[in-house]
Amino acid sequence: MRVRGFRVRRDARIGEYKLTDIFTGLDASSSLAKVFGSKPQMVKIIKHLKLRVEPNDSGLWFDRDTGTICIGMKHLAGAKADFLYLDVIHVLVHVCQFVEGRDLYDQAFEYVERPTELEAYRCTIAEARKVGLDEAEIRRYLRMDAADDSELGKLMDKIGVKARR
Repeated sequence: MRVRGFRVRRDARIGEYKLTDIFTGLDASSSLAKVFGSKPQMVKIIKHLKLRVEPNDSGLWFDRDTGTICIGMKHLAGAKADFLYLDVIHVLVHVCQFVEGRDLYDQAFEYVERPTELEAYRCTIAEARKVGLDEAEIRRYLRMDAADDSELGKLMDKIGVKARR
């Protein structure tokens, strides 16, 4: 694991937890402090966030209706720790956007064109590079979310990830 201090409690059962009971070490992330404006602001928000472990294999997402972050039990148990860390970065950018009152799911845009998604992906990819993931690993991470190769190609182009040669 390249992300210093980040730990995942993989044995969590279906149910609701504090985010920081499942993902620890987030308070050491300078990138997250930057997203939230300051470390105290980040800590203030993330210590109140809930995480709901769902009985499915979905990834990590933010439920704007309940203000809860959700994760599929299979994803929590089996995803690479580096990728889970990046998932958390991505979803916390969405939490910050939500707190700012932005529309996370603006249907006027395709997923790979949506401003909130592009911002979250750019922040996530900057963090991936900062912690030492190479372009091939970043592409593998992005492939988890892409519906097809065309969508993946558009997303990579928009966020500055090099296509495989």
